[in-house]
Amino acid sequence: MKTRCLAALLAVMSVGCTTDQSARKDVAGDRATFCIELPDEPKPWEKTAAEELEHYLGLCLGRNRLTVEGQKGVVFHVGDTAFAREQGLAPESFKDEEWLIKSFGRNVVLAGGGTRGTLYAVYHFLEDDCGVRWWGDNDEDVPVPKMLAFGVLDRRGKPFFECRNIYRWRSADPRTAVRNRLNDNGNSPIPLALGGAFTYGPPHLAHTWDRYLPFSEYGKAHPEWYSLWEGERIGGHGNGQLCLTCPGLTDEFARRLEDYIVKGAADAAAKGLAAPRIYDISHNDCTMKFCQCPSCTAERAKCGHTGMMLKFVNEVIDKAAKAHPDLLFSTLAYWLTEPVPSNGVVAADNVIVRLCNTKQNMATGIHDPDNKFMHDQVIAWKDCTKHLYVWEYAITYDKLKGYPFPSEFYIPENYRFYAENGVTGFLIEHEDFECSDMYELKFYLERKMLEDPFQKPEGLIEGFMTRYYGAAGGKVLEARKLLDRRRREKKAFIRFFPLMGEFNFFTNDDLAEVRRMFDVAEAAVADDQKRLARVKRAYLSFGRMADFRARFGGKHPPEQGVSDKPFFDIPADDKAVQNHDKSVIDFVKDIEVGDPLGGGDMVTRVKVTERDIEGYYRLPFDIGVYDLRAKKTLLRKRWEKPLGEGYCWHSVGRVKLPELGFYTYFTRKWTVQVPLCLPGMNGNEFEVKALVKFTGPMFFPGSKQPNEIRIARLAYVEP
Repeated sequence: MKTRCLAALLAVMSVGCTTDQSARKDVAGDRATFCIELPDEPKPWEKTAAEELEHYLGLCLGRNRLTVEGQKGVVFHVGDTAFAREQGLAPESFKDEEWLIKSFGRNVVLAGGGTRGTLYAVYHFLEDDCGVRWWGDNDEDVPVPKMLAFGVLDRRGKPFFECRNIYRWRSADPRTAVRNRLNDNGNSPIPLALGGAFTYGPPHLAHTWDRYLPFSEYGKAHPEWYSLWEGERIGGHGNGQLCLTCPGLTDEFARRLEDYIVKGAADAAAKGLAAPRIYDISHNDCTMKFCQCPSCTAERAKCGHTGMMLKFVNEVIDKAAKAHPDLLFSTLAYWLTEPVPSNGVVAADNVIVRLCNTKQNMATGIHDPDNKFMHDQVIAWKDCTKHLYVWEYAITYDKLKGYPFPSEFYIPENYRFYAENGVTGFLIEHEDFECSDMYELKFYLERKMLEDPFQKPEGLIEGFMTRYYGAAGGKVLEARKLLDRRRREKKAFIRFFPLMGEFNFFTNDDLAEVRRMFDVAEAAVADDQKRLARVKRAYLSFGRMADFRARFGGKHPPEQGVSDKPFFDIPADDKAVQNHDKSVIDFVKDIEVGDPLGGGDMVTRVKVTERDIEGYYRLPFDIGVYDLRAKKTLLRKRWEKPLGEGYCWHSVGRVKLPELGFYTYFTRKWTVQVPLCLPGMNGNEFEVKALVKFTGPMFFPGSKQPNEIRIARLAYVEP
């Protein structure tokens, strides 16, 4: 066996350590306090486990000694050692990812099953017994060095969910994932030295139909493979699907799947990675345009969109997977395929169904009436598949990234519910850590619950606040509880693509109160630069909201051409307009600063080209107000032809704005919208006016006129 006897401090290098590095350089290196024993031919992950133990335990001890069960000269047996085998603790005695920490006097076994069990044993010992914390890629805490005296050590465990993947960003450090017992790392591979990953093979982890059979490559030769939609065969990732009842299509798809399985294994071996465990077969990221051919229509009538999709997936896998009994194959319950299949259709035993929380209120728990759809879908799906995963959105998207919503208080109850109702895996989209609301706390709770959803949640949040923010933790938590209380009082609904009005439950007075709380919090850690930076970061989402309201929220005085009464003034620029069709919408400089009509130099330009097959951007031109929750138009005005020259104020009409969830739209399509609603607008009546320039007739064949509309400002005028 390979044995390494370690001095009181070795390899003192740590990012974000809480102790003074300079005090550790003068070390009495002749006094060994513990040894690490490895197998004669250690596996790559066993070597890593020993190195991590050596590094962090050395930092925790400094010049101090270590005892276990009152004995000195501690020996840590890491992995498949002779001593571990003598105690009946060989790797084959463990389940995959199971870990064990067990002392036999001064001998301590840190071992486990598969490629990650031993690593998890070391990381649990360092975290639970030594107090080390890994908050993020460049953010860790190591306690001040002291003597460590452990009694009898005897714990073992295994992560509950079989797939634990928090997608953080494309270059996420795999060490952070493994230290926190995640077994996949988004798009960033986990090397074998860190245990490898329970991960996806090519072509991708979702929305793969067009990657297997690209419409751009095969659409002309085999149009019958693709959706018949309104009389035309269409395909492509964002424009169509497959004809799932096309004869021979499953044979061709199975051949392509086999090619990718071979490629996935070969690519992994060439890079020194573990072979992929899952291959995806899921529909394109296009919410509609499923095939309307007679055969598909008849099949859909029998078992629904979802049943037809599952039957296709089952048949493909039956043809391709017999040679790969160790693999799993995933598909999506997403938009039209969210409902469970009908007519007795279920997923094959090796099929993962991933249910997406697209309709969830992210600011509350799964048991809230707002989340009845997701709640009921989980319960319904558990009887239709042996492998039910959840694809969870943990942040808000689009221009409203990083606004505050108190989801952290509901993470424990959500994950317990999932565990109790058949969910076995997760992919959590929690990217954009630099702007995500309360990222460190939510990431901490997510990985804790992924490992053990049945642990007692009491104290998790409070413990994080104390350890991460120190003396400031109480005030930071107070601010978050105020946010949650206001959300519950107003019954606000925060979607993963939210509108600004959804955040109006938190008033400007509340923001001012939060600012006072954070002033106290910052003063409490003014002498601790690391924790002061953390407190400032915790305020960012509140500050982002305050800055936005300061820019758009002021009532302007009367202005010629607009009103003789104050109004909310919103420039229709790239900070205010949701642009869902970049091929026809952009932002250009058009009005000089200081122009009384414009108030700025950026405008929204809607261009009309031959691409506008459906005619949504041609005349007639609409401006309207749409109630998102009620799903109806509240106000609309239509212009059949261009009016006047240059920029003119046009009145759309009077409307009572809903309490939450509306937007003002331009053109007859939802792609150009201003989703802003500011405090003082909800539930009140306004006249809606728009500053618009019609620069010519909309597109028609042969037209040589400028074909565009330019939108400069919106005004919500008090009655």
